[in-house]
Amino acid sequence: MGVFEPLADLLLGACCPGCGAPGLGVCADCLAAVRPAPRVILDGPPPVVACLPYRAPLTSLVTAHKDRGAGWLCDLLGSWLAPGLAAVVEAAGSCPALVPLPSTPVAVRRRGADHVLDLLRAASVRCGLPREAVSPLLRRTRRVRDQVEVSHQERSGNQAGSMSAVRGEGPVVVVDDIRTTGASLDEAVRALTASGHDVLAALVLADAEHPRRWA
Repeated sequence: MGVFEPLADLLLGACCPGCGAPGLGVCADCLAAVRPAPRVILDGPPPVVACLPYRAPLTSLVTAHKDRGAGWLCDLLGSWLAPGLAAVVEAAGSCPALVPLPSTPVAVRRRGADHVLDLLRAASVRCGLPREAVSPLLRRTRRVRDQVEVSHQERSGNQAGSMSAVRGEGPVVVVDDIRTTGASLDEAVRALTASGHDVLAALVLADAEHPRRWA
């Protein structure tokens, strides 16, 4: 946590970003409620690995990190992504290129950060991986609407053809924060494959589509 966030909390009234309970930082109850357990949620290809179900308090924590300026949550969220990252790297046998899903330029300007890139870098540090393992190979080629603004049925069309990748060879793992319909990940896999990369797996912090798998 940076020095300015706690000072602001003291001045403005601190509360847990997960549940709203008074206090500094994430409360003990919210921390206890989040227990990463990486698992394959889709066989693929490529297989999709998720670390957590997307439910409270994680929903509020992710929103605070992305859209409410709580950048200090990056290290905590990265620590929850790290077990899944370690698992896919171990399965690969050596460290593949780790490719974050690109935020739109509009989102980066609004948020002041590329949240998936930052999250992946935090998880990589936790896993002791070299900094150069994180490879932002993807870029947006056209404007898309924020996925939360479109229906589930419209999400695939919203993302289709919206990304391109730096040409190359070798294994890669594509990483995102939340998987809902999978439209963004599908487009990332398409762009990477079309540019010559071998996509070994997709990794997400949380799965919003298959709640029963986490019962």
